[in-house]
Amino acid sequence: MHLLEYFMELSPQNDLYRDRKLQLPEDSSFLLTGARGTGKTALILDYLSALPKEVWIYIDCQDPIFALEDIDTPALERFVEEAHIETVVLDHYYEGFLEQLPRCYQLILVSREAHTNTGLPTYTLYPLDYEEFLSFDRGTSASTSFNRFLKSGTLPVVTDIDLHALSQQMRSFFYGSFDEDESRLMLILARYQGHRVSIHQLYSHAKEYFRISKDWVYRTIKRFTEEGVILFVEDTQSKGARKMILYDFALSRYLSKSQPFPITFDAIVVLALFKHKISFWALGIHGYLIREDELIIPSAFEDEEHFWQKAYNKIHLYQKQQIRKITIVTVSNQYSFVLNNIQFEAMPFYEWSILNEEPERDDRE
Repeated sequence: MHLLEYFMELSPQNDLYRDRKLQLPEDSSFLLTGARGTGKTALILDYLSALPKEVWIYIDCQDPIFALEDIDTPALERFVEEAHIETVVLDHYYEGFLEQLPRCYQLILVSREAHTNTGLPTYTLYPLDYEEFLSFDRGTSASTSFNRFLKSGTLPVVTDIDLHALSQQMRSFFYGSFDEDESRLMLILARYQGHRVSIHQLYSHAKEYFRISKDWVYRTIKRFTEEGVILFVEDTQSKGARKMILYDFALSRYLSKSQPFPITFDAIVVLALFKHKISFWALGIHGYLIREDELIIPSAFEDEEHFWQKAYNKIHLYQKQQIRKITIVTVSNQYSFVLNNIQFEAMPFYEWSILNEEPERDDRE
């Protein structure tokens, strides 16, 4: 019982917490999932700070003490009943930590994985979207904030530090969050940021550099996909290969070192679509269909004259796809024109990202 008393006496806090959009239920059990570094623990600690300390217990399933001792469900249930605890939090939860989940008024599981056998409503926390980033940022103008966003990315632990320490913090996060084999695979994945690629291609490239098994690569990519570390975009013009995006564009750029800015900017737009829960798919190299008749095209710096000429050369493709509206997402350019009854509108990312966000909705799966 002394082990549970140890956790009961803890009062973990997170001084770096910032508000997130995800709304968690106040008095019901749930599972919070999300990729490593997205801020799950910080969100839960803030959630607990609104409750009286005597009614909750926070147990970190990765606490080193569990290498020597363990707890069982009956003991936990007895402790909860005797101490009149209402809320039990199991952070960094993994299947097998307990033989069965405890019965209590409110059970909160926090995990990278979506455990479908818990029977709990699932809420997913993503890396910061641009509006959330602005709540972290100390920029004095829209352009200053966006430039900082481009450099620091969307992982809260990295975003909230001085840019001079960015490389060091990114390194600490990377090696603290991925084990040796995972970090090697991430280096390979970063090289394929924004490319259409099959898992077999990724394995073939990885084995050129590391002694690595095919089964492990397939299992790990599946796990990374389920966790949300990597995202795949279905392509209407490609069979067998999907466009791959790492979940944080700054991390991908840090790992690859030589990533061209157009690839980074393309990933920024794709990740915004994912976070805003907009259904979309790639139209080859031509952009992203978000509806049958609307196309999103990332184009960081192209001005109106150059884009008009490009659009003119592709007008038959757009007409064949029955596209009626094309939104060009830029770094700072803004313009509009009509070509063959198709409406073209260019706007800076920091405007497009906020204006085109889907209305907030329940995030349960």
